[in-house]
Amino acid sequence: MDRRARFACIACRRLKRKCPKELPSCSLCLRLEKRCEYPPRARNLHENTSHESSTSSESSNREANLQLSSDPPTELHSVFRKGAVPGRGDIYAFPAMYFLDSEVCIKPLSSDSAQPVIPTPPSNGLSSEVLMVCEKYFSTIHQWLPILSKKRVRRHMAENGSAPDDPSHLLFLCMKLVSEPHPPEIPARANKTYMRVLETILRVENSRLPCLQLLQSVILISIYEIGHAIYPAAYLRVGHASRLCIMMGFHDRKHATQLFKDTVTWTAREEERRAWWAVFCLDRITSHGINGLPLSTPEPSPGELLPCPESPWNEGGVGFNEPLFAASFSNNTSLGSFANVCQAAHVLGRVLRHRSDLHNSSVDLSFRIAEARQLHQILASLSTHLSDVSQGSSCLGGSTSVSLALCFSARLMLYDIYACNEKYSTDHGRSSEEAEMQREAVAGIFEVVECIWQLARQILDSSHPDGEDELSTLSPILCYCLYAAAGESEWLLLEQENSSAGIWLRDIVRLLRLIGERWQVGGVYLSEIYTWPGYQSSVRL
Repeated sequence: MDRRARFACIACRRLKRKCPKELPSCSLCLRLEKRCEYPPRARNLHENTSHESSTSSESSNREANLQLSSDPPTELHSVFRKGAVPGRGDIYAFPAMYFLDSEVCIKPLSSDSAQPVIPTPPSNGLSSEVLMVCEKYFSTIHQWLPILSKKRVRRHMAENGSAPDDPSHLLFLCMKLVSEPHPPEIPARANKTYMRVLETILRVENSRLPCLQLLQSVILISIYEIGHAIYPAAYLRVGHASRLCIMMGFHDRKHATQLFKDTVTWTAREEERRAWWAVFCLDRITSHGINGLPLSTPEPSPGELLPCPESPWNEGGVGFNEPLFAASFSNNTSLGSFANVCQAAHVLGRVLRHRSDLHNSSVDLSFRIAEARQLHQILASLSTHLSDVSQGSSCLGGSTSVSLALCFSARLMLYDIYACNEKYSTDHGRSSEEAEMQREAVAGIFEVVECIWQLARQILDSSHPDGEDELSTLSPILCYCLYAAAGESEWLLLEQENSSAGIWLRDIVRLLRLIGERWQVGGVYLSEIYTWPGYQSSVRL
């Protein structure tokens, strides 16, 4: 019988040498008079492979167990205790070796997504409050942020939604937080539900293992904070969500270390994918108005899959996913509206990095101009594609308007870099490429501001004066785009006394007021706009 271990000993692995794997000690360790120990992988890693065990692995596990039993019980060893089931217990079951030496712990935890699927409980198995919150959430926030699976939310709520320290209960509170209207006279920080959510997330993180529902909850909290301009909490919260995603390996399924075993259903995997893309988008959205801060989420690989279309996702079926393409955008109507948001956020991230590199002396000027021209062409193509898609959309307040807003914001950000004469150095002459880019930037500003006004006009025309339903589906993510367009409209009004610019500015302010009735960030932008001299001129026109 072959008396060899299945894996290299700890000493050989750390010294990057080939281990002969003899038991009970390898010959290399014996020759160097080193202590030889084998990791107890066969029992604690819970790999997706077969459950066969050989005599050699059993021997190595017995040796490791003897060593662990002689040590005092600590959090580090709690995952190896008899009866501990990683992924199903409390936070003390988290393997610290995942961070201390990830080669020892590969996919050590079993997430709820990897558990056997049970039928979705009937609606009458949920409380009236849960049913009301779910209905409100999926008819409002879900329209422009479709990251939750309806059937999985119902199942989790029915199983564990009443436990105060369970992630399902936290997710329920977060759904309630973002879907219920907030009284404008009360500061958003003082919202009782918000304070309760902050207390609950602290309790959950200190008692439960990290999971997808915790990540989804952090995403919804960040939406509330972004929507009500609670800074710097919103910026830090998105960073928190980014760290959770990266820790769990959602950002790179092929190459990053994975914390969880693979999911067993397509719906669970799609929900993970949508959570990652939501964090990716929010990371770029919170970097809109501030320059120089690095993004917390890495760029996706070119073959990264986009979310599936909304129809199968909302109906609880199985959809298909297409890869991300950043260089070209065809009139592919098979992409869902949330996938279009992800595409727009991806290009926005490239513009943010381009803006941050302006003062980087190591970047060649000709390369920077060439990159700017390329981004201009990509954004123009994406704008055309999204505008065509929006023509057939029945709900401009959903993801369709968000994708357009992100694309328009990226274009204005790019054009603002090159349109102003004062931003060019007088020490060196401008190249013909720079001059051409400036002409395209100025023309682009006129075009984009008019497009944003047309989008605002369509949303205003489709909303009723007292229509709470229309108001509830408006996303606060639109606000930065409207604010940037308002600034350009004021500039055009002051420079040229353009009557069209005055109309654009007044309609954009009307839409910001409408959004401000639901999200306080709209009022924050308006308080700044009201101080502009150009706005006072537009009111008198």
